[in-house]
Amino acid sequence: MEILPAGYSDFRNKNYWNRFFNILDKKNFEWYGNYEDIKNIIYECIRNRFNYSNNSDEKDNLSLKRINKNCLLINAGCGNSNISYEFFEDGFQNIINLDYSEVVIEKMCKKYGDKMRFINIDMSDTESFDKVLENLEEEKIKNKNDYKIFFDKAFLDAYLSCEESEEEVCKKNAKNYFSLIFKYLNIGDVFIIITLAQHYIIKEVVRNIYNQYIKLEIIPFLIKKDTNQFKYHPYVFAFYKSNEKNDYTAKFINLQKNMKVVSIWKLPQEIKQTQENLNLHIFKKGKRIILDIFNQKINKCEYNIIIYDSNNLDIKYNTVLIVIPIGYEFHSLYSTSEGNEELAKKAQTKRLLLVMKSNFLVKENKEIDEKEDIKKKNDIYQNNVTENPNFQDDNKVNMNNLIKCNSDKNTNIDSNDHIKISSDNNKNIPSNISQSKCSENSKVYSDAMLNNNVHNELYEDRNSINILLDSIKNDLKNILNDLALPNSNEFPIMVLNENIKNCKIISHEKSNYSTSIIIRDILITDEFILENFNGNKKIKKKKKKNSLDKKDDIIFLMEKNKKEKEIYFKNKEIYKRQMIFSYDPLTVQSELIYTKKDDQQINFEYIESASQYHIYFCCSFFFLIDPNFLKENNFINICILGGGTNVLSNIIKVIFCDFYLYFDIIEIDETVKKFYPLFSNETISNEKHVTNYIINDSYEYIRNSNKTQFYDIIFLDINNSQNSYLKINDCELYITCPHIKFLNKEIIVSIKNIMKEDGILVINLLTRDYNAKKYIYNFFKILFSSVTVISSNKKEINEVLICKKTDITKEKISSFKSNLVEMIKNNYDKWFLNFDLEEFIKNIKIL
Repeated sequence: MEILPAGYSDFRNKNYWNRFFNILDKKNFEWYGNYEDIKNIIYECIRNRFNYSNNSDEKDNLSLKRINKNCLLINAGCGNSNISYEFFEDGFQNIINLDYSEVVIEKMCKKYGDKMRFINIDMSDTESFDKVLENLEEEKIKNKNDYKIFFDKAFLDAYLSCEESEEEVCKKNAKNYFSLIFKYLNIGDVFIIITLAQHYIIKEVVRNIYNQYIKLEIIPFLIKKDTNQFKYHPYVFAFYKSNEKNDYTAKFINLQKNMKVVSIWKLPQEIKQTQENLNLHIFKKGKRIILDIFNQKINKCEYNIIIYDSNNLDIKYNTVLIVIPIGYEFHSLYSTSEGNEELAKKAQTKRLLLVMKSNFLVKENKEIDEKEDIKKKNDIYQNNVTENPNFQDDNKVNMNNLIKCNSDKNTNIDSNDHIKISSDNNKNIPSNISQSKCSENSKVYSDAMLNNNVHNELYEDRNSINILLDSIKNDLKNILNDLALPNSNEFPIMVLNENIKNCKIISHEKSNYSTSIIIRDILITDEFILENFNGNKKIKKKKKKNSLDKKDDIIFLMEKNKKEKEIYFKNKEIYKRQMIFSYDPLTVQSELIYTKKDDQQINFEYIESASQYHIYFCCSFFFLIDPNFLKENNFINICILGGGTNVLSNIIKVIFCDFYLYFDIIEIDETVKKFYPLFSNETISNEKHVTNYIINDSYEYIRNSNKTQFYDIIFLDINNSQNSYLKINDCELYITCPHIKFLNKEIIVSIKNIMKEDGILVINLLTRDYNAKKYIYNFFKILFSSVTVISSNKKEINEVLICKKTDITKEKISSFKSNLVEMIKNNYDKWFLNFDLEEFIKNIKIL
């Protein structure tokens, strides 16, 4: 007979457990380790049992005395585990075991009945359970026991297991179970649960300690036997009665005995990331995790470390470390899995560790975070990143084995698993960080706002390669040793043969949606010139007009534009201004190029700032306009979902400066809007352009919009949070953009309702998942009469989808190309520097 249950509901079925224990017969079954695995934690919980009361004398006595074992220990859901007997052997003499399987109660009575008591009870029967606990409370007083330990090893995990249709049953069971134990949990007692801390357990724990006079401590532990085989590691949840209501926090005590206070609403993330941290020593091909390394003394994140486990078969080293200088974090070699795999192959290593200085340097603001926690009290699904414990090892890092390697110049984006750990004496700090806040109504940034107590200096001297290596040696040695795979010994460190880029943080703000946001400037003059003008072709003399076709004419004009721009950029300093979110520090959310000559005012170069997909967004206009459109003085109504810092709208305004343009720009984050002045020149105005910046959730804006048949173009450019996926037929489809909320028929129908009949929906599609891409293609093909896809060049993996309510024929595609060519011909000096007309035309495909 099969020992495993047929479904979750079997875990709450008495007949199943009777059969289970009959099959096991004399063999005991230990869930989540044995007594030796948790003995020291139990002792610490006993010492801590008065920590949350007003009885200071008892606290002092417990810290000095040996463990007081004169208690009544109540083991709920005892099963046939030996752990009660192990407690008994350790000196705990008064033990009561509860279980609703009469089979196991009978067997355990025969085995240990002379040493402890066994009671057959169904704990879902609240009246009977309440009566048993009341009797045990009286027994504890009669026997003059000093305190009680309620002990639950894996019972709650089984008791609350449920199918989707049974969630209300489990919610009720949890409420009854916790409320009765808390009813008889007195000051000085302790309630200990051994659990895998899966999400459904955490949810009920939070729900039932909220607003109670209960304090919670969480302690992960390792099962000593065969620890490396476990995907999930167990936790001790210790509950104490307090004189004060729960303040929405819990204490998290890591494996190194370091304690930190965390929000109860963030426990799911804390558990998840701790779980991953416990398994960091396990090699898994393709695993990619980002660690934030915090410095306890200065209370800031100083380093980011990427761990990448290679698919490489040609292995020389178990671990190799590569140091990334400031300003190069976003190169595809470092910011993508594909780039990491390429580096690992070059380095001939199984595990690659990439180390860089962090951009996020702001201290925490507890007052702001506490307000946020209260605001989020009804939602334990928050995505805020939290920190994890670090590790130590006795391995030696060879700091003198330096190998130089070259880097690519390509840039790209990737999403990663994200963990935070502390680098100072293995002590963790709270993860929530904030800084000086700007006025909610501010329109323009003042000098004070640009100097809000963050590093506002160039990094080039402080972060040279030699200094960076020294700081890594001093700050990260123990952490790096532990992150290395076993038997890595003196693993090599590889450093780039490139210089640190001049970089400065110009602003850093708290955000309700992104934890915090920085704006930074990087000097890129040499890189920009090399990428755009190196090996510039000489401009060929024009042939006679009648012998020159239109395409050659365009190529000639674009080369002429490049030559003129090379003269324009000569002797100017060229910078990139970047917006980065703390929850994903290796992704640039918004980027803009600007120039500066001597002490002159900066000049934003919108056209040169365009990414490949931004260029294709602009090209989509030619599905709507032709050379005669300008003469008609009609407004083009544009909606941008996910407006950010308005870079896209400003690019469009420059390219189509002579057109009448109306913008509704939808952005959810007020903090992002406040950065808008840092990405635009407000002294330049154009009466033909109207911009309406709306702070709202784009999804809600579309659902509630009353602008029927209004927009000519709707741009959808909203990223998902890290590792977001759409579950289709039990398959997880990972998608960066568009946001999965928009892969919903209802919302797309709403978008179609606010589009003009000949309007277009233009989507930034970003995913490395072939199945996800195929699904998105089919999704939009079903909802629109025609979908055109434009693939990017090799530098980007983005694709642009152009969706229309009406058919796009080959004739219309031909007209689209002609309109585009005509626009470039008449406005070549306002067109994009590196636009490859031939490649663009080749990459257009009707689905």
